[in-house]
Amino acid sequence: MKQYMIFFDIDGTLMDEKTGVIPESAINAIRQAEKKGHLTFLCTGRCQIIIPEEIQAIGFDGMVAGCGTQIVYRGKELLHAQIEPSLQKEIAGDLIKYHIDGVLEGKEASYFRRDYWMPAVKSIFEENGTFSTICQSFWDEDPAFDKMALWFDSSSDMENFKKKYEDRFEFILRDPTFYEVVPRGYSKATGIHFLCDRLGIPQSDTIGIGDSTNDLPMLGYTGISIAMGSGNPAIFSEVDYVTSAVREDGIEKALKQYNII
Repeated sequence: MKQYMIFFDIDGTLMDEKTGVIPESAINAIRQAEKKGHLTFLCTGRCQIIIPEEIQAIGFDGMVAGCGTQIVYRGKELLHAQIEPSLQKEIAGDLIKYHIDGVLEGKEASYFRRDYWMPAVKSIFEENGTFSTICQSFWDEDPAFDKMALWFDSSSDMENFKKKYEDRFEFILRDPTFYEVVPRGYSKATGIHFLCDRLGIPQSDTIGIGDSTNDLPMLGYTGISIAMGSGNPAIFSEVDYVTSAVREDGIEKALKQYNII
């Protein structure tokens, strides 16, 4: 029997974005897959500090976190790519200069403007506080971050900020006022490639399951690609299979479709 490595996005894939609920069917399906000898991994844009405990408690073999900037396998960190300190300070200063809101995301903390104003950022600040206030800090307190989630409005000069940094970072447009920004050379796909090499598992024996445009590198790389039916329709034509919505047992149905369980 083939041993697959299966990579799961979190938001909108394992966890319903509207309710925050992880379907019991998804948890059971993942555990069944592991009992059959398959390896399971989180593959997420979230940095490790803000991965919900209930997600981690499912018992994955490892994670590709921060869009490939951190890789963990069975409790051991195999890779962590952090932006160099001088560049971090320059970026934080330019975000203030160009009046851009957002979250600077690191392995141990998330960093915010003191005068954050975009509704999405306010919501994230409040959500992060449910993990631990220790994991929250501000841009003027020596941020140590790996990637960025940036929101902007008509008062922001995102065009010039993007122009300055797009040779060093990939700007992934998640919605009209939101970029996920990741150092060039890192993605969910590079994380999976790293693990294939490290564990000696062929690329063809990998499965990626996601719901959003930031999952496209993962879905374009894995041997089998699956989109959640409740996800962004823009990715449906890019995958091998579109399963049901999160709340309609989409994970379970996808793993059954490919005889994983």
